[in-house]
Amino acid sequence: MANADYPTQSPPRETIARPESSQPRDSGTLGLVLCGGAGRRMGGRDKGLLDIAGRPAVTRPLELLAPICERCFISANRHQDVYTALGLGEVISDLRPGFQGPLAGMESIFPRLKSVSGTQILLLLPCDLPLLSADVPRQLLRELQARPELDIVYAATESQSHYLCAALRVEILGTLTGHLDRDQRAVHRWYAQCASAALLFDGDLAKGFANINEVEDLRLQSQVAPDGFAT
Repeated sequence: MANADYPTQSPPRETIARPESSQPRDSGTLGLVLCGGAGRRMGGRDKGLLDIAGRPAVTRPLELLAPICERCFISANRHQDVYTALGLGEVISDLRPGFQGPLAGMESIFPRLKSVSGTQILLLLPCDLPLLSADVPRQLLRELQARPELDIVYAATESQSHYLCAALRVEILGTLTGHLDRDQRAVHRWYAQCASAALLFDGDLAKGFANINEVEDLRLQSQVAPDGFAT
């Protein structure tokens, strides 16, 4: 159940009760998995291609997005041919040189929106949450659809905001270029300029936010079935 009473962080959190999770694919929704980082804490390894229980890490978030998104994309700045060969989504790369962070990955999908008519929402997931529940993107999508006053709904647990697990209205992506041109790359600062709110998860759903930023994380999570918390 959602926890309504704990300190807020920037941007201010608004408590949202989570609805039931079952929903069909939404023709107005695109999915984007972020794999474009430099992987510095993993010794430069490409996190999206790390082996988790015998599969590339990128497989899990794409499996969560495919049932509810019209099309899925993979943001990758290395090994694009390998990602393409997986056949799980269209591969796109940052419009800016270097590794400029998640916002640059999000910006890269904006030109693609013209080729997908009727797109209203972008569902965003990182590649490094192999235990994430299918409930998370479903609840984020449904909450944004139910809240027309919001531009962004992102996930949070009691201890942390998870800004890269989010549902965003595509029109807000148009503000990213100016934001990045000012060399502002922090995701939470951009969210703070938008109408954003956190959707809180706890219990087993919160456990699914454990990531693979460290080699030890990879060793432990490689021993766990990637659908361990799926619903």
